[in-house]
Amino acid sequence: MKAIIMAGGQGTRLRPLTCDLPKPLVPILNKPVMEYSIELLREHGITDIGVTTCYLPEMIKDYFGNGSRWGVNLQYFLEEDPLGTAGSVRNATEFLNETFVVISGDALTDINLQDAIKYHQEKGGLATLVLSQQQVPLEFGVVMTDDTGEITRFLEKPSWGEVFSDLVNTGIYILEPDIFEYFDRGVKFDFSKDLFPLLMQDGEPLYGYTSSGYWSDIGDVEQYMQTQFDILNGQADVYIRGQQIEEGIWVGENTEIPENVQLATPVYIGENVTIKPGSYLEAVVVGDHTIIANGCSLKRSILWQGVYLGNNAEVRAGFLCDGVKVKDDVRIFEGAVLGKDSTVGRKATIQTGVKVWPMKEVEDFTILNRSLVWAPKWRKRLFNTYGVHGLANVEMTPEFCAKLATAYGSSFRRGGEIAVSSDNFAISRMLQKSVVAGLLSAGIKVVDLGEVPSPTARYSIAAMEAEGGMHIRCCYDNPEEVIIEFIDNSGLMIDRSMEREIEKRFFGEDLYRAEEDYVGEYYYAPQMGESYLEGLISLVNRDEIRRKRYQLVLDYEYDSLSPILSVLLDRLGCDVESTYNYGKGKRPLSYAERLATTNRIGQMIVENHFDFGVVLDHNGENLTLLTEDGRVVTDEELQIVLTMVMIDQGLRKLVVPVNAPAYIEELADEYNVEVMRTRSDRPTVMRNFYAEAAVQGEPFFYPYGDGIAALVLIMDFLSSQELSLGSLVETIPAFYTCAEDIDCAWEEKGRIMRQIIENMDAAEVELVDGVRIHHDHGWTLIYPDGDEPLFHVYTEADDPEVAAEISREYAHKIEDYQLS
Repeated sequence: MKAIIMAGGQGTRLRPLTCDLPKPLVPILNKPVMEYSIELLREHGITDIGVTTCYLPEMIKDYFGNGSRWGVNLQYFLEEDPLGTAGSVRNATEFLNETFVVISGDALTDINLQDAIKYHQEKGGLATLVLSQQQVPLEFGVVMTDDTGEITRFLEKPSWGEVFSDLVNTGIYILEPDIFEYFDRGVKFDFSKDLFPLLMQDGEPLYGYTSSGYWSDIGDVEQYMQTQFDILNGQADVYIRGQQIEEGIWVGENTEIPENVQLATPVYIGENVTIKPGSYLEAVVVGDHTIIANGCSLKRSILWQGVYLGNNAEVRAGFLCDGVKVKDDVRIFEGAVLGKDSTVGRKATIQTGVKVWPMKEVEDFTILNRSLVWAPKWRKRLFNTYGVHGLANVEMTPEFCAKLATAYGSSFRRGGEIAVSSDNFAISRMLQKSVVAGLLSAGIKVVDLGEVPSPTARYSIAAMEAEGGMHIRCCYDNPEEVIIEFIDNSGLMIDRSMEREIEKRFFGEDLYRAEEDYVGEYYYAPQMGESYLEGLISLVNRDEIRRKRYQLVLDYEYDSLSPILSVLLDRLGCDVESTYNYGKGKRPLSYAERLATTNRIGQMIVENHFDFGVVLDHNGENLTLLTEDGRVVTDEELQIVLTMVMIDQGLRKLVVPVNAPAYIEELADEYNVEVMRTRSDRPTVMRNFYAEAAVQGEPFFYPYGDGIAALVLIMDFLSSQELSLGSLVETIPAFYTCAEDIDCAWEEKGRIMRQIIENMDAAEVELVDGVRIHHDHGWTLIYPDGDEPLFHVYTEADDPEVAAEISREYAHKIEDYQLS
């Protein structure tokens, strides 16, 4: 016997699940729903199967092919235009030369087909309809039969007033080829609405076979979810991929569940899934290759393949399609559906029943209470303050990075020289290879600096007079993210005009692809690390530092910094005791994780009488010091110490961020140097610093963004002044700071800044980066974040309680302005 699977459905009621996916391919426990129909037919000995298609037919053919993978033979019959259920089957007339079964490709059942076929053969009619009892039959064809099983009444989708039975048509039929005599080929014709009423009118007996098996029509997202839980609860007898590790819990290959992840049945988890500690899953289906970060909570939800859930995400009865990216602290509520490759920003909320169509983006902190269909939030900018960043291998993929590099390379002359480098972590090294390929394809000469920290890359690009550079690294705030830094020929971050040029080429597909003879060349230049060391040591009195033979406790990422830092400290005669506080796995520790160990570092310093302690992030940019008595030097104190160092180095004009301590002006007055305050972001401060340093003929090192250089310069200063770090810090007058962050929508920032300024005395206000307000106790800086939808409030005062009180006062004002 042969069979027809009707697979032409669009699944409009399932959208956005089916916006770019035919309904037969919608996954049920990680398998397309049509696959269950094929397995059912094969189980009952039916292996010659025709498939009628209409909507996105190539996707169905590409997945199932000729059917050999399932031990069946598949043939496809295409409807150019929708022909109705019977009309689509009429297309396969030549294939159907004997009694045949018709079954839906977008419903799920375990009905015994052999029993239905035997019933049909016994009755001898043209058509047998397989029937199922349904408590709410309004969405189906309702059927009434007599004692012999012959259908006496048939009504498609009745109202409650018209319901005369709870037996419904499942869309599974056993038919004779003679039915094709009742309508022509190419005519729109439906089994339920047209053919069956016509047969009954002509006196042809129709029979109904009532099955006790499981049947689900999967008509909407609620039934789609329920069907999967029905299977997991044993109500449908179908094959489930994976291994049942305990009652009601199924897990696929290469998926491990950490001990402190809680699972409450029923749960299905696919293959190659990563679940981080502290997560809770209850009544959840998780597709292959999904990543669930720390502390997530999922209840009664469906996740398709390749989904990413950020830390502390909460999903309640939600549906997440392939490739959906959900950032940290997001809440998704009942009935919300996120289409393929959509993105939800940090701390956003998707309200009950909201549907987000594919490829849309919901911004950070958004509360979305209506569906996002026609108004996509396209990503207008690639760059944030420090370059282009995103989740490793989720947003920052090899193909994305290759295209980004090509856009950058297309901005240069053919044959231009660009240096590339990365930190030593696997994800960065992988993406560096993609960057190299993208640049070469644009005809760029690529110089590979190897695995070095950002300060070394910046120095090297300037020293070798390359036209630009790209450095790939893990983020030290969130090591699960990757950042690509773009560096100009001076070793500085590229300016906004160059960023716009790259974005224009990237989004406009204006990418230069070199002809075969002009593809770029590749060179390896690992010696630039040595050049950086020599340049740095040349700035200081090496013999004086060696004479001191400083004893240090060092907390750093060994694999990342040891090739430079260990050599450097050895040449300077330092004795180093490591904390052995290294990252685990394939990512570094975040800088916050490093700073969490300062108590232990302080204890090591005091117990072993070391000179001071050093903490560096894995990229060698951020530096924290501890004095000989184990006290942490604050960031503000370190800024002041570095100001003293710069004055000692001979700089006559100091460039500092607008939020630097006020005491710096007192130092400047004492030593008769000028202070220039600039925007607080590091690239801007660095650009202004080097502009002034170039005028003064000073070397190319920036201690505020190069933790290694800062360390060496401070040791040089301490040795020349015969001071300990603690005694130097004690010379700094006491002052206190307090910082507040206030969430604020992007579109509100401008209005709130205007209101703040309008309500201030002009004499009190300084506009450099945000608003700097002078008051009797010190100053307060209010500035909108350039990368996140929030405000920063930072206060410096002569009393800690006053600093906290003033910061809170301005934070309340910002909150009040948002409500006005």
